[in-house]
Amino acid sequence: MDELKKYLLKLGASKVGYADVKGLASEFVDLPNGISLVLKIPKETIQLVIDEDYEDYWKSFHKQIAILTDIALKGEEYIKNLGYNAFALTMARNECDMEKLLSILPYKTIATKSGLGWIGRSALFVTPEYGSAVALGAILTDMPLEFGTPITDSECDECENCQNACPVKAINPQKWNDRLNRKDIIDIEACGEYIIDQYKNGLGCTKCMSECKLTQEYLKRETYL
Repeated sequence: MDELKKYLLKLGASKVGYADVKGLASEFVDLPNGISLVLKIPKETIQLVIDEDYEDYWKSFHKQIAILTDIALKGEEYIKNLGYNAFALTMARNECDMEKLLSILPYKTIATKSGLGWIGRSALFVTPEYGSAVALGAILTDMPLEFGTPITDSECDECENCQNACPVKAINPQKWNDRLNRKDIIDIEACGEYIIDQYKNGLGCTKCMSECKLTQEYLKRETYL
């Protein structure tokens, strides 16, 4: 394992991967290499979703985002100290269009290209270890990296847990692959409107995350990975 990855894992990242993201975002043409940061969401936080305690869930979730932001910023500094350019793609820097639920450079794109997981039926990023119970971050750099093998197809097999759990039936009955657009697998307008309405009222949804089969397996494991 290389020293950068060791450092990021020591800071608290659950998984780290490298990807070629050249040309994917015009704002970052000088930083063609992506570092995907995956942070597992604690089991007790997922339980808050199951219990529909969204007030405490959002508090806990934002704590995880703060941890992820700190890891990304320290990683940026680490790379710069090695003499390379780097940009921590934090939530604040990777502005999201809430209506379209799109950011400048999607974390999921970097993560799948790094080989850390795949896009599930719900259009969420899914890992074999934690299901979709993860938060994502990234660092962009010109530092030479050994890229992972991209995952271009869903590995959810025939599982329909997220599809069946969706309260607005926004998930279409097919699995993602890199030949499909997001609109082919999810009605993003229906999903977005529901999420925004729920959030405004201090509630939430994330049932597709908590009901994911692999998320459920993660919750049942006695030991943490």
